[in-house]
Amino acid sequence: MSWLHSGKIFSARADARSSSQEASMRHTLFSAARTTLMSGLLALSIPAFANTNELYQLSGMQTHQEHFQQALKKAQQRYASQLPAAVADNLMRQSTARFEPDRMHARAAATMQVNLSDNELEQALTFYRSEIGQQVVAAETRATSPAEVSAMQNGVPLQKVSAERQAMIDRLASQLPALDMGEEVSMALANMATQSANQILGGLFQIPDGLATQQRGALRAQMEPNLPQTLLYVYRDLDDNQLKSYADWSESDNGRAFFKAANAAAHDALNP
Repeated sequence: MSWLHSGKIFSARADARSSSQEASMRHTLFSAARTTLMSGLLALSIPAFANTNELYQLSGMQTHQEHFQQALKKAQQRYASQLPAAVADNLMRQSTARFEPDRMHARAAATMQVNLSDNELEQALTFYRSEIGQQVVAAETRATSPAEVSAMQNGVPLQKVSAERQAMIDRLASQLPALDMGEEVSMALANMATQSANQILGGLFQIPDGLATQQRGALRAQMEPNLPQTLLYVYRDLDDNQLKSYADWSESDNGRAFFKAANAAAHDALNP
């Protein structure tokens, strides 16, 4: 009986060890499979993010963001001179945190990654790597530089062009998200000022949160009539063939996809 009892105990322990070993092996295999899968996904995502970051730089979005930071500093200085000190200080802290460059870049790049297919991303890279793509970017980033923005505040010099060139600009005006991006920048700065003031004023007096947004339509109505002349001035150094190439690309499926993604990226960068 003692021997039988001992044998049963030994057998039970052996079964337990076997079961434990099998469970451990299953866990090890599952962990290895999970690690392999995650490594595979990471390997796939790294080139995609690298391509998105390259496009972010090549298309001029990185430079536009740097120009926005310079415009933000000017806006902060302007508000500081016009608002009570407590409101101005709060506005400075909030706007600096909200528009922190690295976080803006990360939000914009992530949005572009989601909104562009691999093929659309590659086609956009091909365009912006090209000579015409870089000439377009040079014209557009010059237009958003602080010096050029300051020069254009009182209007742009009248551009007298042929009917053919005007038609090409009209084509571009219908595709480029220039008005949308202009609205986004203006609304982001105006809403930040409103929110900051409300936090300081508390329950004594509240500025409606949507007040700045309500002005979006008026802002667009003000900008829209001037868009063709503004674009003629921005792209003044592009010859007719170059302008036509850009207009053609803007109307292609890949061009439309890029502009849509870029507009969404600008919105998410400005609105965390």
